[in-house]
Amino acid sequence: MNGSLNEFYEKAALLGHDTDKLAAGETVISYGTFASLLEGRRLLSMATDAQRVARQQSFFNPPLQARQRLGQGIHDRGEALVFADGVLLDGDHQGIGNHMPAHIKAISVLQKTIPAGEVWDVSVRGEAWGIDDMEELYTAVNVGELIIGPGAKLIVRGNVFSLLCQRLVCLPPTGDGTDDYQLGILPTPFSVDNKNGDMDGGGGADGLHGGQGVDGKQAHVSSSILGYTLTHDITEEAMCGSDGGDGKDGAPGIHGRNGGMCKLAEITVRNLEGRLAVFAQAGQGGNGGRGGDGGDGGHGGHGAQGYKLIRKTLNAGTGGKGGNAGSGGKGGMGGNGGLASNIYINLPTGQQSQVSCMTLASQGGYGGRGGKAGVAGHAGLGGKGVIPGADGLASEAGTDGKDGMDGRSRPAPWMFVNEQRRTGETVLVEAPQMAASYQ
Repeated sequence: MNGSLNEFYEKAALLGHDTDKLAAGETVISYGTFASLLEGRRLLSMATDAQRVARQQSFFNPPLQARQRLGQGIHDRGEALVFADGVLLDGDHQGIGNHMPAHIKAISVLQKTIPAGEVWDVSVRGEAWGIDDMEELYTAVNVGELIIGPGAKLIVRGNVFSLLCQRLVCLPPTGDGTDDYQLGILPTPFSVDNKNGDMDGGGGADGLHGGQGVDGKQAHVSSSILGYTLTHDITEEAMCGSDGGDGKDGAPGIHGRNGGMCKLAEITVRNLEGRLAVFAQAGQGGNGGRGGDGGDGGHGGHGAQGYKLIRKTLNAGTGGKGGNAGSGGKGGMGGNGGLASNIYINLPTGQQSQVSCMTLASQGGYGGRGGKAGVAGHAGLGGKGVIPGADGLASEAGTDGKDGMDGRSRPAPWMFVNEQRRTGETVLVEAPQMAASYQ
């Protein structure tokens, strides 16, 4: 095995791992905490003083600089202290202190092989400590020799990640399309915004239909050679149809949530054999829910028939107005793509060309479709008679709900190899408006 096993065992001891068990071929996993960022720097980062200074010069690149006024900026400055040469602002200490002690999963193994086509997921979730997943969680992996088979992957999902590997062997690809990358820095499998609910927004409730109007009461008459006479008293108002009820508007769709975050990673390889492809992308925003459909307006009641009575004319009843239709609800907005942090890869000088860097911007979710307008109720017909009743007034149509806006894309993570930025073979061009999307 190439590389320094002394460094491997020193790192293991620093993580509190039993070196005798490691020498015997066991994998040691621990779930611990650290009380300060300076202690976290000692546990997580292998950067030299010179590397820290170089990283600090580009740490707050445009995507990170644009969010410094947000709460995420405090986390960024904390990570700069751990992995670069950063310092906290006066107002950062309380915010950082609220999340201390920090929680770290640590893995040490002398020799690890990821068989062809398999995935080694080293991520950790809050349930390991009985805490909320929204807390910043850290994963440190310490490997003597790591062999990644064809189509195999080592991935971490949404943890701040540190990998120290003395010898990394990436076996030749199979060419079947599964060898797109060997090391994946992936987002949290859930949103980290301050909302509740599923990633995709639910649909808005449909509006209730308006009630149907009641037909006017029919007059009870008897006929004679002199004409009609009423057998029961009735008012002309009672002979009019009543108005249909208005349909209610559909409720708006629920907004999609923001995509999961792609957290900072430091990958230190002391010797690389073969070609290593590293992929990083934050999560896609959730889709907005569909707006609810508007309720139909109720039909107006019909007017009753009028009569020419012996002593007067009983006017026919007028028809009731149809109910107005409810409008469709607006579609929910798509969630924004997830935020991303820097990725640092360090390996011996001369081996940089063996590393491929693939970074992609996170995509916003699609806005929900607006709900359809309800159908307006029909006006009631006027009753027949010597003086026919007027038909009811026309009702108003509803409007279709507007579609929700698509969520915004977020910039791809910046990836550095030996402190030099690598734009990535598949990186998307970062549009100028992306910086504004953090505001």
